[in-house]
Amino acid sequence: MNTNNYNFPRTATLLVLAFLCSQALWAHFGSRGPFGGSVSVAISNDSTVYLGTFNGGVYESTNSRLVAWRAIPVGLRSGKITALTHNGTNLFAGTADGGVYIFNGLVGTDRHWNQINKGLTNLKVKSLLALDANTLLLGTEGGGLYKTTDKGATWTLVNNAGLSNQTVTALLKVGTKVVAATLDAGLFVSTDNGSTWTAFNDANTLNVAGTIALAYNATSDELAVINAKGLLVLGSASTVATPAFALVAGVPANTTLRSVSTSGSNWYLATDQGAYVLAANTWTKAGTGLSTNDVTVVLPFRTSLLAGTRKEGIFTAPASALNWTARNTNFNNLETYAMEASGVAVVVTATERGVFVSRDLAASYVRANKGLTDSLNVTYLRFLGSKLYASTKNGGVFVSADTGKTWIALNVGLSNLNIKKLYASSKDIFLIDAGNGLYQYQSGTWVAIQNGLPANTVPTSLAFYGDKILLGTLGQGVFSKTETGTSWTAANNGLSNLNVTSVATQGSKLFAGTDGSGVFVADLDAATWTQAAPVSISHTVLMGRDGSKIQDLGVYYGYVFASYQGGLLATSDNGKTWIAGGNQFNLPSYTNVHKVSFVTTRVFVSTEFNCPYSNALSELPAVVTGVNDLNEALNASIRIFPNPSKGQFAIELQGFKAKIEGLRIYDQQGKLLQDIVNANEFQNINTASNLPAGVYFVHVRTNEGLGVKKLLIQ
Repeated sequence: MNTNNYNFPRTATLLVLAFLCSQALWAHFGSRGPFGGSVSVAISNDSTVYLGTFNGGVYESTNSRLVAWRAIPVGLRSGKITALTHNGTNLFAGTADGGVYIFNGLVGTDRHWNQINKGLTNLKVKSLLALDANTLLLGTEGGGLYKTTDKGATWTLVNNAGLSNQTVTALLKVGTKVVAATLDAGLFVSTDNGSTWTAFNDANTLNVAGTIALAYNATSDELAVINAKGLLVLGSASTVATPAFALVAGVPANTTLRSVSTSGSNWYLATDQGAYVLAANTWTKAGTGLSTNDVTVVLPFRTSLLAGTRKEGIFTAPASALNWTARNTNFNNLETYAMEASGVAVVVTATERGVFVSRDLAASYVRANKGLTDSLNVTYLRFLGSKLYASTKNGGVFVSADTGKTWIALNVGLSNLNIKKLYASSKDIFLIDAGNGLYQYQSGTWVAIQNGLPANTVPTSLAFYGDKILLGTLGQGVFSKTETGTSWTAANNGLSNLNVTSVATQGSKLFAGTDGSGVFVADLDAATWTQAAPVSISHTVLMGRDGSKIQDLGVYYGYVFASYQGGLLATSDNGKTWIAGGNQFNLPSYTNVHKVSFVTTRVFVSTEFNCPYSNALSELPAVVTGVNDLNEALNASIRIFPNPSKGQFAIELQGFKAKIEGLRIYDQQGKLLQDIVNANEFQNINTASNLPAGVYFVHVRTNEGLGVKKLLIQ
């Protein structure tokens, strides 16, 4: 960045993000698709349906029509939801590796989960059942059964010889009884709210493996069980003392039964071959409208049915017709491998279902996989000019000249086609492969650029400034070299943590994010690193996250963003102070925030299991200093001429009197290239940094507000 003193005219300019006014301003990060995902469990309470997912937390329906969803991930230390229950007041969630949570936290109007594991010695929850407002039962994987009588404040292990050390897969009220299913030891029944238990089996259930699901039809008093033998049913289930389970005939052959449910009038099966309904004693496939057969749960709800699937998300159908309709609005549960945003409105996302491109600020997406032969395994995305690059696990690197409509391979010179990351300077593309090889694309081939690095160096990230490259590594710290140089040089003076996860450059500073020590800052010569202020805010502490474990750094319009598990921080003073990079509520607390990217008006963050989230830059206190003073009339009066130019241009404010306080020039990625501080009044501006041809944004701050104009240099 060049800082110069120039004269400004009194008839000046206004400019930064005039586009902000046309966008909805969000107080929180919001899910931005593409939507879909995998449902692990579903329950209903009153007019609301709650969904658990295999890795992406919990969702609730926004209304009883089940047409849209709201993620409720904040406070969960694990997104692996195995069980849900509701006591009429509170929602409880069991997780595969984090114990149990209650959804009762409140900060202002924002809700969050609280972990309630006191007394639990096994945090692998398999089942939950609320018996009343205060009493709950909890089944574990290999650790038996627990009970609470104080709404989860304390849990007590239920001592029962048959249940001890068992995997309790399901818990269910059957009349006045409670039935527990175990994976390998059959069923148990309690008549005293789970304090004592007795075996409840016959030859079809006793010590039969694979008991995974229960369902009870109160209308017919029938209990259904899924185990390795198939689907079983017990009549007079609420009163019988000696059970006699019958194997249900006609269950679809060669299917894996996942769950069973009932509406009172019909039984439903979720299987790996689709959803089935029992009608007139015959199981009939209910597949019309389903885009997949991989169904995990069927939930009767009022006069409708909900089907949860793997990868394809949620479907609903009238119970009377069984014609399914996809209902994935805001169900942002696709596993997300990479994300890149660019320009005014382009967002590209690589998911478990392939690559999707949005050209309207993530309002809608189209698939973009033609020619991308390893589209389900994309690891990184990067723009260089108008070209979009994608790295993959099995197919190497691909490039698209039409923003993802078509792709071609770009692998000459590569022996390892498992690529981890891509980076771009102003003119070249670089990669890090799975074998920790480092390459630069030159003259149609990939060229190794490892020389000078210690053996077994693990590269993590690259950043570019001037003609130099900054390299971050795990365990070896930071290295630098010129783009045309032949050898790397270590630059670790003052860097007390050599596990560098991300590097970035902004203005006259270099930044290194570390795994455990936050962010370090150095001047462009990288002579000495200084640790920035602690990257911790109240939200980080409340959620039990570690803001010092940096996962990605991003720079935009003079600000540095640092992501960590469950959050995003920002600094506008080179790390002297950090603030929340937007309201953190809605961001999943359990997932890595592995990419920070920007369009003109929004910041996007990518998470592992919940797709990208986004917030308007105008909502981020780190970025909006003065933006609320934006004067549209002032912005409309700005004129840059000539535009396009050769690098020398003039700014004029037509019909509006204002005092210009400063001007900055940014590239399309938001990197600050030139900072001009006014000394007097002037009109002609010469870009002394000799910017290459391209599109830039000129930001002008005046005493009347801010404005932004696009500048084209030829």
